[in-house]
Amino acid sequence: MSKPICVKCGRTMDEGFILDSGLAGNLQSAWAEGKPRRSIWSGIKLAKDALYTITTFRCQGCGYLESYAAVRS
Repeated sequence: MSKPICVKCGRTMDEGFILDSGLAGNLQSAWAEGKPRRSIWSGIKLAKDALYTITTFRCQGCGYLESYAAVRS
């Protein structure tokens, strides 16, 4: 598969991810559908199967970031 091309400057983009750091350690960002629902125990209630990991591409030329939530098959 070829590398994506930046929509801003036309250079190639490298694949990566946005790092979330917290008390649980370092994690990869994820996307969840809907509005957040508060939880006393975990901060936000959510179903594990409702999460989609986020892949982010960074342009080698201008630094533009473009993110995608994984597609489930």
